[in-house]
Amino acid sequence: MTGGLETRVDGAGHVGKHPVVETIEEVFSFRLQRLVAVEERVAQGRTLRFFDLSTNEWRLLALVQGRAPARARALADLLLMDKSQTSRVVKSLLAKGLLFTSPDPDDGRASVLELTGKGAKLYMRAFAEVMRNNQRMLEVLSVEEVLAFDLILAKLTGRCCDLLDARLKRRLTR
Repeated sequence: MTGGLETRVDGAGHVGKHPVVETIEEVFSFRLQRLVAVEERVAQGRTLRFFDLSTNEWRLLALVQGRAPARARALADLLLMDKSQTSRVVKSLLAKGLLFTSPDPDDGRASVLELTGKGAKLYMRAFAEVMRNNQRMLEVLSVEEVLAFDLILAKLTGRCCDLLDARLKRRLTR
């Protein structure tokens, strides 16, 4: 970034808080997406190599662990995946014996997902590895920076979810 905050960002009189930039590589959303893409490359190799899971399989498995019993639609919202992609991931995890389905206690016409014993054991091993890798990533930050980044990330995520809710005209699962 060229440094400093300036209220004129786009030359058209737009007032905002974004730092002055000269290229797309300096734009916050690009930089966040790049961070996610780099981390996903690292995570994909780790989950495939150690646990025989794709990144989407790992994330869905982990969300089921934290939200069980969980409907696939709610998980799709959290992962921003479409129905067909979510269905393929669920089918793969069912075939691997990591998930099972049961009738939704709130609506017998629907089903919910839960981890099998095998899925729970895999989750525990994989989560420990995820936390080790996150620790390695965060080593470059002070404790204060990690806490500040966590707050900022939550605030930005909430704001972006609100904007997406408005665009979709429905509230996503959070």
